[in-house]
Amino acid sequence: MAKLGNILIRWSLISLFIFSGYVSAQDIEWSNPRKLKGSTAYTSVIGQDETGLYLLRYRNQFLTKNIVIERYRNHLGYALSKNITLKKSRLLYAELQKKGLLLLTAHYDRKAMKNEVHCHWYDHNINPIGKQRVLVSSGLSDFYDKGDFRIRFSNDRKKILIAYTEKSKDDKRILNIQVYDQDLNLITKHSYKLDIRYNNFFMTNLLIDDRSNAFFLVAQRKVEHRKTELATPKATVYWFNAAKDSLWDYEVLDSGKSLRKAQFTWDRTKDKINLTAFYSSTEDRNTDGIFHFNLNPDGLSIPKTTYQAFTDDFKQQLFGDEETSVFEDVRNFELLRAVPNTDGGITMVAERSSISNETDITYINGMPTTMARNIYNFDDVLVISLDSAFNIKWKYLINKSQSSLNDNGYYSSVVIANTRSHLYIIYNDRLRSNGDVMQYMFDANGQVSYKILVRSDNHFVSIIPSEAKQINYNRVILPVTKDRKFSLLKLDYTN
Repeated sequence: MAKLGNILIRWSLISLFIFSGYVSAQDIEWSNPRKLKGSTAYTSVIGQDETGLYLLRYRNQFLTKNIVIERYRNHLGYALSKNITLKKSRLLYAELQKKGLLLLTAHYDRKAMKNEVHCHWYDHNINPIGKQRVLVSSGLSDFYDKGDFRIRFSNDRKKILIAYTEKSKDDKRILNIQVYDQDLNLITKHSYKLDIRYNNFFMTNLLIDDRSNAFFLVAQRKVEHRKTELATPKATVYWFNAAKDSLWDYEVLDSGKSLRKAQFTWDRTKDKINLTAFYSSTEDRNTDGIFHFNLNPDGLSIPKTTYQAFTDDFKQQLFGDEETSVFEDVRNFELLRAVPNTDGGITMVAERSSISNETDITYINGMPTTMARNIYNFDDVLVISLDSAFNIKWKYLINKSQSSLNDNGYYSSVVIANTRSHLYIIYNDRLRSNGDVMQYMFDANGQVSYKILVRSDNHFVSIIPSEAKQINYNRVILPVTKDRKFSLLKLDYTN
């Protein structure tokens, strides 16, 4: 391990020039800690405007039965909260718009045998504005169908995509696309029957740009009758061309390869759509390299697919010699975020994670009792920057180890934020003890610095990465547990 540490330090000094402190810092602001009452267990940051900061609180992750909307003043003083009952429905999306707070919910109409999407508007005091109305009505594919509604907002938050599928009479998938403006006026509506068997269809990602173009990544896997026969994975990008009211498709995957956690991004500076992922040619958790597909919605350039294989030199620089390294391969890494660069490239942030299970048998009054435990491990974070030709410019490995028991990794993993010139990664250090909150900062050239963002000398502080949100180009809101109470931490970056 000492040799591995020396290799990592030597590579870091050569490639990155590590700072011990920041040239410019961010402003930090706390809310007062609150002991939460009621049955809510999870928090989600909705957004902020001149009326305040809005949070969603809920009991179960299915977002059914009831939710709580809270409003904080812009300096994080608690203002009010309202309980909203979801009668036989579930929340699909919450968004803060100029008109007010928008809630989109899914409903099952038992009488008409349909699934529907309803919209509800609320003012800054979380009082209803007008009546809810139906946006989408979808037929059932089977008795258990609850609707596969997907909702995305454009980068400027002025276009809303609602996509869902239905089953055709000949057992094919029908892709339904509806695009609305920010006041929920319908812009366009189309349905396309795809040449894909209903049960072979998996929509893994989607995106809408500022011009109402919609993009869908659809995976297919043939269902074989014999278990010994290997299925052939297939991936297709569908582009709804808003200007021509048509659906275009592109096969993006070479035979024998599969994609892991592919993500769409829109590059504003180059006006192009990127699809980025890790790829593999095996069924295990190893990763062969980086996959990239891009197209320009103007239709003037040919879409391009690139495979960038991880070389032995790349792995050695990250993990050391195979004989001494604990991790000799790029294994168990999941893509967390792909961020477009101003030069037309991409910066990827991935994390090594895994879940293990343990079973103990204990005897209570002479009777054996089985106790099952799920152990959630969130380890190293890998940052890779690609140039416009999608060659690797620089890379960096953050060594961390987070492990927790039966909590779905609630305090584990990382918060990722990016400003115009920097990328930030924030996480809880030494999770099992009274650890600090760490922050790493990367610039476009791969220079990295790190510091303790919040010390836990006097208070036990843990951020909740899954509940944090970047609400504009330089502001991040982090829900925090502070001395067993709920608090908010606001970070305003200066660059």
